[in-house]
Amino acid sequence: MQPGLRLVVYPSGKKSWVYRYERSGGQAVKVTIGPATGSGAVSLKDARLEANSAARLRHAGTDPAMKKSSDRRQEAERIAVERLEAERSADNVERVLARYFADHSDKLKSGAEVRRVLNRELESWAKRRVDEIQRRDAIKVLDAVAARAPVQSKRLRAYGRHFFGWCISKEIATINPFDGTRAVKEISRDRVLSEDELRLLLRAIATLDQPRGQYVELLLLTAQRFSEVANMLESELELSGPAPIWTLPSARMKSGKAHTVPLTPRAIEIINGLPRRAGTARIFETFSATHLKAAIDAALLKAALEHAEERGVAPSDVKIAHWTLHDLRRSAATHMSRMGIDVIVIERVLGHTMRGVMATYQRNTFDNEKRAALTVWSDYLDGLLRPPASNVVPLRHGVAE
Repeated sequence: MQPGLRLVVYPSGKKSWVYRYERSGGQAVKVTIGPATGSGAVSLKDARLEANSAARLRHAGTDPAMKKSSDRRQEAERIAVERLEAERSADNVERVLARYFADHSDKLKSGAEVRRVLNRELESWAKRRVDEIQRRDAIKVLDAVAARAPVQSKRLRAYGRHFFGWCISKEIATINPFDGTRAVKEISRDRVLSEDELRLLLRAIATLDQPRGQYVELLLLTAQRFSEVANMLESELELSGPAPIWTLPSARMKSGKAHTVPLTPRAIEIINGLPRRAGTARIFETFSATHLKAAIDAALLKAALEHAEERGVAPSDVKIAHWTLHDLRRSAATHMSRMGIDVIVIERVLGHTMRGVMATYQRNTFDNEKRAALTVWSDYLDGLLRPPASNVVPLRHGVAE
């Protein structure tokens, strides 16, 4: 028998292997090795090995009982760390946002807009842990959004700060990455592309790699927002029948209400000409607004230089005034108004929410009026690329007048 190894039989009949020894002060100490019978029983051979290991620790100057207690504490700490890591891994941005919406923002009047902005602009963070997001991440996403839509960047900053403040209150995060970021000054824009600029734009996008050119043309033809066209789904389209239409569900609309967009023959031609990709319901591939705008600007400059050469204008005199993709939507609305289309119909085309008495009593979807308006707009754009009709009447020789 290994010195110090004992078999202890308790009044209950339970039997356990223990290792007994005395500390330098004469204190008797017992280290439990494990049960001698029943489930998980330790054999005599293994009990001797454990007792022998404890004896070697004593000879090396280590107290076996304290060592076992320390090992247990370290194991408990390891398990606690692993459990916390598992919980944090489950606390990714996508899942925590869902909790935030249910707990807070969905109860607000602006809840649909908060959900739309955060889901869209923080999509690249979806699988990242909330407590891993740093201020540099927030700055990067705010800068990217500001380059595309300054107003949206300001709103993202406000919504993001509140979301992470809520995360801190729930002990999901310890810092707010949006604190200390710089707000973009919100400037009301009134940029409208002129007829000549629209003509040049149509020439430019015709030279873009597809489907980027088709995407920009659909932005013009439908007068809808960048994200609404970019995230167009096959299931939202009804292309057969006498009145083809695109129906955007409420979840995809800034107003939080479903919206219908009648499709003109040119819009249908573009959509039907796009290659369908296996495994996705999206019509367009995912692309960056910043990269798209840069490609359009390069094509615009090239088209402008070619046009200048045709007119004998020096290249140094060619300038492209600043514009944004959202200006296309404003330009469509402005030119439709100039053509005599009723402002209420234009507001319906844009998907704006009616206010006041109109919101209470006006339930007409205006689909027929919207279709007529978009048809006029489509014909106008088509006409921009056609050469002007000559007003000179040729006279044939020998014909009496």
